[in-house]
Amino acid sequence: MRQPPPQDARRHQRTGFRQPTRSSRARGAITFGLFVTAMTAGRLGGVLLIDRFGRVPVLRVSFLLAAAGLFVIIFVPDPGVATIGAIAWGLGAALGFPIGMSAAADDPKTAAARVSAVATIGYLAFLAGPPAIGFLGEHVGLLNALVLVLVLCVVGALVANAARETEKGHASTDAHANRIDAPR
Repeated sequence: MRQPPPQDARRHQRTGFRQPTRSSRARGAITFGLFVTAMTAGRLGGVLLIDRFGRVPVLRVSFLLAAAGLFVIIFVPDPGVATIGAIAWGLGAALGFPIGMSAAADDPKTAAARVSAVATIGYLAFLAGPPAIGFLGEHVGLLNALVLVLVLCVVGALVANAARETEKGHASTDAHANRIDAPR
């Protein structure tokens, strides 16, 4: 029967820190705070980027930025550099769900079904994703489990064209024509 690693080694494998330090808990809390702050800043400032460059380029760069941040977290053993990776991951992850919802709502004829599908996928990922990564992390290590998220970010960048905007005016014309009170 395989012997489990010592308690200290399991703790650091579980948290993703490669080198035990006295400040690892404080660094983890600060890094999480920076991740969440970066995500908030990305959501607030992302609107300006979307208006200037469009949904698809911003979404593609967002996925690639998240992937780059994850790559740094997973493969660079320095905790300070990993903190920078967490900031990049937060910025990159900020706009995926909002852009997906906007893209789903473009066509008024199918908006309700598409928005509900995107919301379901988003909330399923929100609720099932962390336990799934944790379960996988128990078997292969947390950093190795995050490779799955890294791969999904790369896939997201490759399929970002699915979020392209519909023709300007086309959706609004259809919406006007389908209104009950629209003149005929």
